[in-house]
Order: sequence, then structure tokens, then C-alpha cells
Amino acid sequence: MVAPRVIAIGDFNAKAQDWNSRQLNPSRAALRRFLENTDNVTAIGPTEPTFDGQGRFAPDVLDIALLKAIPTETDITSHNEGSSDHNPVLLTMGDPTRQGDIIVKRNTDWTDFRAEMQRSTAIPRIETTDDLEAAVVSLETDIRTALERSITETRAVRQTNYMGEIPLQAQQLIRDRRAARRRVLRTGIPEHRRTANQLGRRIRAALNEHRQETWRRFVESLNPDDNSLWKTQKALRTRRRPFPPLHGETGIACTDRDKAEAFADSLELQCRENQLNDEDEEHTDLRRTQEVTINGDAIQWSDNVKYLGVHLDRTMTWGHHAAETIRKAKTARAMLYPLLCGESRVNLRNKLLLMKTVIQPQLTYASTAWGYACKTHLKRIQAVENIALRTATSAPWFVRNRDLYRDLDWTPVLKVIKAKAAKVYAKATDHENPLLRAAVDYEPDRAATHKRPRQQLLLDPG
Repeated sequence: MVAPRVIAIGDFNAKAQDWNSRQLNPSRAALRRFLENTDNVTAIGPTEPTFDGQGRFAPDVLDIALLKAIPTETDITSHNEGSSDHNPVLLTMGDPTRQGDIIVKRNTDWTDFRAEMQRSTAIPRIETTDDLEAAVVSLETDIRTALERSITETRAVRQTNYMGEIPLQAQQLIRDRRAARRRVLRTGIPEHRRTANQLGRRIRAALNEHRQETWRRFVESLNPDDNSLWKTQKALRTRRRPFPPLHGETGIACTDRDKAEAFADSLELQCRENQLNDEDEEHTDLRRTQEVTINGDAIQWSDNVKYLGVHLDRTMTWGHHAAETIRKAKTARAMLYPLLCGESRVNLRNKLLLMKTVIQPQLTYASTAWGYACKTHLKRIQAVENIALRTATSAPWFVRNRDLYRDLDWTPVLKVIKAKAAKVYAKATDHENPLLRAAVDYEPDRAATHKRPRQQLLLDPG
């Protein structure tokens, strides 16, 4: 425990009466030596068993907490929850009678902030270094004042149950399961343990049904007019990645001061003067270079490169780009499946709206550049959209795709690609730049061996 303050909770497999265990085992000696040789470290355990015991093992306290330099009062309790043979333990710090955690939410009105900045900020006259420093201080003060005047705060108790109110039937099952767990810890009879396990399975089924019902009501309430539909689809498609900790010269930066110092050290390192000699005007021109190798193996040239979201391959057949486009669209379709599936309570109009604003743009991104790809690639791209349409409508196998297009008044992705190309080439033909007009001044040929970009104007969507 090298940190100044540490809390470690878990099953240390060490039984001793010092932390309320009923029996003793050899591992307690190692933990006791650690406690004796480490300053300001204590071990506490709940008064009730945390392990229900099976076979030759009796119920006992296995899950304890090790505390180092914790200044507040602490209490640890065992709770008869869950289906594991170990009970969860809860460590309470500070006053246990205090109210729930209060969340302070700050909402910034950026319109008011902009107006306040325009009203209070003046363009200073800067002639000296002192004038520059004074202008910076004045700007910081204006920004801080404008933020304080445009921020509104709301306080609410932290929500602990995100599923809403648990049904009374599930609450009664939870109470029965707690009583059954206490009975198991007291008696250890196998019949009592089977009863507790059965109640646990019934609770899981009841809570799963409650989650499904809560999700159904939430989906039915989605509406594109109040942005709830767009916020939900964005949340489903966004993978939240935790921010890595900041590392400074002394290790991980935890406090605001340490973080500021870490940023300052990094900026100082990046903003150093380059060690260049202004008088040295000679240079070396390397025309014939050796192959770059790793462990004797030559590094090969890449067959494709990504530029502005488009994958350019060596032969310009767009196979790699088509595969990447299909992969991204399939990922988006899978993430939106809870809203697009047949069991979803989202109405069909909103399902099609999601497809038109999320999936179809991914399939047609920069299509003017690659829309003349071979039919195999284009059909695979169209198939991704067809599957999404059939999923949203729960269409049976015998319904043809063209019937779905007609009934839904839907423009398939290949028609969208062709329409975008026609619009772009019409603008290029009338453009004032002669080089651009010359680049598109040719007639596409269906019989040509090598396709050119204008070939997509002859695209047959099928």
C-alpha cells in the first residue's frame, strides 16, 4: 500500500477473530504480519457471515476491508443479496444518517454568454508586454463573469434505481429471498439453500420482465420532434471510452494542481526552441534509398490508403472501400437494432427516418468518387440496406425488395448514388473552371473494359 490512503475490500481468505471470523485458518498469519509491519493500516469485517458455506465449510466472514489512513468513521455490513455463495458487503464512511448524495447540474445558456461577452469585452490597445498581460487578465475576468451570469444550477438527489419503481411482486420476492438467505446462514440445510436459489431465479425473471416493460414504454415515448429519438440513437451508437489518467513527473495527477502542473510540463517540453543552425544551408538529397527492413524482412508497400474517409486501393477497384463501408453500416445497424427490430415499439415512420439519417449516409458517403465500382460491390452495399428494411418491417421471406420500396415509398441506396452523381456532374459541366469541365467532358461507355467515374450515370439500380 504505497498510496497515502487506500481502501481494499474483498475475499482475502484469511479467518481471524480480529475481524469477526468464527474460525481460524493459516492465511491469517500472513495478513496479521502485514498489518503489524505496515503503519496506520487496519482490518475490519462485518458481524454477520459473508460466506454461506457448503459441504464441510461453515458460514463465516471471509470478505473484509483493509483501510489505510482513512480519517472518517467506517462501518462494514453484510447484505443477503445476489445469488452467489458470497454476500455483498457495504462499507459506509462518515455519518450513516446523512441524506442521499446531492447532484448539482449546471446548465449554460450560451446565447446569454455570447451577449454578455459582447457587452463587457472591449478590444484593448496593446503596445507593451505589460499591456498584453493586463489584456489577458481582463479577458479571463470577463469570461469568468459571463459564465457566472449565464449558468443556472439545479440540485437533485442522486438516482440509485435506474429501472424506476420495482413492482410489488418483485419486492416481495426480494424480501423472501433475503429471509431464505438468512435461514441458510443459520441452518446450512440443503433444502433451505434450494429454496433460496429458486427465489433468486424468480427474482431474475421478474426483474428482466420489468426491464423489458420499462424499455417498451421508453421506446414508445421517443419522438423526433423533441430530439429524444436522435439522442437515443446517438447513445446506442456511441461507445464511451474512459479517459486515461494524466501522468506527471511524480506519477498519476489526481488533484487540479497536479493536473495543471502536468499540462504545464508537457507544454514546456513541446514549446522548446529547436536546436537548429541558421547558418547551415547544406542538405542531403537521398535519391536511391535502401528498403526499410525489420529483422531482415522488407516492409512492403500498402495496397490501400485512407484519405478523407475513402479507401483508395492500388487498382482503384474500390473493393477495400466497399468492405469498410459495409462493415461500418452493419455496425450501425446492429447498434440500432433495439429501435429497428420488429418487437420495437418505435413506429415505422421513425424507423425509416433513422435509416435515412444514420445508415444510408454511411452507405453513400463520397459515393461520387467510387459509385462506378463493379456490380458485385454495389449489390453487397444494397444488401445491407435491404436487410435493415426487412428488419424494420418484419417482412416475410416471400416479400420482394422492390415491393418494399414501392409500399414504403423508399429510394434504395443505388438510386441515391446515381442521383448524387448526376447532380454533381451537372454542376461540373457548367462550372467556370475549364479544367473541371474538361475532366468530366466524356461520354460513359457500357462496353468499356476500364470504367471511369462518369460510368455511374449508367448505373442500373435494379
